[in-house]
This record gives sequence, structure tokens and C-alpha cells, in this order.
Amino acid sequence: MPSNFFWSGRSRSLLAALALVVAVVSLLALPPLRAAADELLSIFRVQKLVFVPVSRDRLDQLSKLNFDKDTLFVTKPTVQHAAPPRTVASAAEAAGAIGGAIGQPSAFPSALLSTEFRVSSPGSMQFQVNVASARQLLALMGIDDVSIPDALGAAPIDVQVPAFAMAHYHGANYDMTLHQGHSPSVKLPDGVDLSQLGKAALRLLGMPAADAEVASRTINWNNTLLFPFPKDTDDIRQVTVGGESALLVSGGQRGEQHRQLYWQHGDTFYMLQASGSLGEVDMIAAMVAAAESIQ
Repeated sequence: MPSNFFWSGRSRSLLAALALVVAVVSLLALPPLRAAADELLSIFRVQKLVFVPVSRDRLDQLSKLNFDKDTLFVTKPTVQHAAPPRTVASAAEAAGAIGGAIGQPSAFPSALLSTEFRVSSPGSMQFQVNVASARQLLALMGIDDVSIPDALGAAPIDVQVPAFAMAHYHGANYDMTLHQGHSPSVKLPDGVDLSQLGKAALRLLGMPAADAEVASRTINWNNTLLFPFPKDTDDIRQVTVGGESALLVSGGQRGEQHRQLYWQHGDTFYMLQASGSLGEVDMIAAMVAAAESIQ
């Protein structure tokens, strides 16, 4: 998840773990596509992102917990890193490398001077949830209206991340890099109460019990992944790209500002990075225009 970008300081480790747990819980709150009735593991793909703001008080509360994030897993998660991205000659070659067409923006602040395409190799991650520790985390946060099922830790969870493409666009007063790829496939233990896990994720993020109950029934867990972010900050805001919710993140010192725009369309995730000499308002408008022009 990109959530590590959002936090710094002494709270980073726990909040990064929280982001991972929320991602795991919300991923698990998706009905699996059953390959066979007697198969232990099932596979699904994320189709929709829901950006969930987390209050400053909640972040402070989480940062002060006496909790060892490493205990959330039976063994340390193993990550098989993809090979370093490689440069390819064209968009068509990039599409062939990732197994599907790639979208390209047509709206830029000024004429393009150069374009470069790169592709990554697939990667994977495996981990097994320590149910007792996950329950302890909920207890420490005073959450007693939802429960974590034993089935959550019955077998390792396997995440397969497909190859993704990167296109770098350079102009006289800007640089933009568009990352895109299909959503990961996740193998998870069967027999999990999916709506309860979705509610647990919302409660962990600070949503009151009554609201979480209503939201957990409203959200379509068939295709939804929760994406937490801290609210009450000028560096992160929600915007709209083609009618879809998107998250805009800004950072860096004066003169070295960098911005990221995250959104999803269908089963494709997008992240657009941008920097340059344009003013804040003009750069944000240019990023949204570029994102909306992708075809």
C-alpha cells in the first residue's frame, strides 16, 4: 500500500502496520470467487477504492499504543521483490509486457518534449495473521462490538502483484510519471465473516460503532478496498477524476514540491506523480486534466 508516505516520526511503524492490517482486513472483507467448494483458498480482485479519512486524535491514540506490530503475523511477511523496472521502446511494448493495453493522457500543460516507457516484473507477498494479536489490537482500541474469526489465521495469505507500466512525460515546465497496473490477486483462508471484517476495519479507523454498522451494510464488499488517510492536513485532499474519487498528496520543501494522485478505474490502479515550475493551483489542475484525458 502507498500509505507509508502519509506518516512520519515515531508513529510511522505502528501506523504503517495499521495501514497494512486495515488493508488486509478490508481485502479479506471481499467475497471470494470460489474455484471449488472444497478448496481452502479462494481468489478475488479489488474493483473499487474507498478513501477513508482518519482523524488526528485517532492517529495520536494509535501512536501511543503499547503494541508490538510484529506480533500481528505468525511469521515475518515475506516479499518477493520484482526485478528493477526496465525501459521499453514504446507504449505497445509496455502493453505487451504487462499483458494488456495501457492508457495514456492527451492533456498536458505544454507540448511534450520527450516520453519514456518502463515496465516492472510481477511481485508477491505472503503472510499469516496472528489472530490473537489482532484481537489484542482491537481490545487496546476499546473495540468490543466486532470479532476476528479464527479462520483469518487458518492459512497464509498470498498476494500476487501483476506487472505494471510507468510512462514518464517531460515538458518545458513539468515532469509527470504515470504508474498503472491491474489490481493484485489475493488468496485467503475460507470461512471468514466478511462483513464483520469490513466493520472491524472501519472501527479500527475510528468510525463510531453505529456508523460502522450502517456503513458495513452499505459498502459493497464484493469489490471494495478501504484506503485510509489522515485528514485535517493541507497535504492530502480528496478530488474527483472522471467522476471517481481520487486522493491528492503533496509534499517536499519550497521549490521541490512533488505531488501524487491516486485513483482507480475498473480493475486498474493509477498513480500520477508530478513536479515542475507551475504554481500549486495550476499544477493540480494540470494533473487532474491529464488524469481525466487518459484513454
